Amino acid sequence: MATIRTVIVPTKALKGGRHKVRVSVAHNGETRYIPTSIIIDNAREFKNGIVVNRGDAAFLNTKLRKMVQHYQDAIDELGYIDGLTCPELVYSITHSEFNRHKTFKEVYEKYMEVANIADGTRKGYNAHYRCITAFIDENMLFERISHLTLAGFNKFMLERGYTANTRRDKLVFIMVLLNFAERCRYAVPAYNPFIGYDLPAQEVRQSWLSVDEVKRIRDVECGTTVGCARDAFMLSYYLGGINMVDLLNINFNECRKTIHYVREKTKNKPKMNKFVEFDIPDEALGIIGRYKASDGILQFGRSSRKSLMHDAFTRSMPKLAQLAGVKKIIYYSARKSFAQHAFQAGVSESVVDYILGHRVDKVTTALYSYISVTPQQATDAIRLVLDGLK
Repeated sequence: MATIRTVIVPTKALKGGRHKVRVSVAHNGETRYIPTSIIIDNAREFKNGIVVNRGDAAFLNTKLRKMVQHYQDAIDELGYIDGLTCPELVYSITHSEFNRHKTFKEVYEKYMEVANIADGTRKGYNAHYRCITAFIDENMLFERISHLTLAGFNKFMLERGYTANTRRDKLVFIMVLLNFAERCRYAVPAYNPFIGYDLPAQEVRQSWLSVDEVKRIRDVECGTTVGCARDAFMLSYYLGGINMVDLLNINFNECRKTIHYVREKTKNKPKMNKFVEFDIPDEALGIIGRYKASDGILQFGRSSRKSLMHDAFTRSMPKLAQLAGVKKIIYYSARKSFAQHAFQAGVSESVVDYILGHRVDKVTTALYSYISVTPQQATDAIRLVLDGLK
């Protein structure tokens, strides 16, 4: 049976006669001490396990009681401890996750520490956290999150003009942390705050263009800067709606005839189609040749590769849309348009998923336990869509 109490150790006095309060753990005939952050000015300020003769004595004693209770809870969780030596017991309770009462910040930090996510996703989660903690105190115990917390946070975002999709994403991130806390056996709300709570409806971005509109973009006459945006847009379309981050990671000195890449967004997710692979169509080869640098990576205009989306496209896309006589264009429109045109042309959903690099596993679609999409199928599907532009 282990005995826990707070003590000061005369032989470990600090300079000036001060003392650090320690937690004494006695077990199996041995005693070990766990230091705390509480320091008293002299031995007269500590008597019978409590701090005395100080203005902050009540506050310090509350902290000490919480520490002792924390270690006692950790010992209770261990169950059978007779087979442990005192040093082994102290190590177990000081290196455990038995402190179930975590703050929102602690749960978030632990999740980010162990999460296997891409750098872009990590940045997005950091942004979610900053927004959430602008409303929720990061030092609030995670178990205090309630239905009212969610409703208040949603109203907070609504008043600041956040779209339904953005509000939904940030609320879903709270749900992700809640599920993580449950798996870690941290203290969580007695009732799941999301039960009976309606998340903001997801708005599907109808940013795809018709075949005729894509033709007008392809054929528009424009200057060099807008021309770079047009070529990058069409290259994404020609390469099956490839995202910019993936496009700029491909070494076209190595991928001369066949494109082969792992989609950045889902590279850390378990999926059956780990790679996207197909023959590069002739329409894309001309654009690649114009913008390929000596290292095989594409370089559009004078913009740095990392700032391309915000630099060239943000300014040039509206001008491109105006010149081509189409509605608002974003780079993502190329991906959406390719997917829509492939679907309209009769390409199977499984092949479209493969080309787009979507995460596909046995859980979401049982059919993939029996079939595999081949690079040749992807090549044929892309050729079918691009022939529609002729």
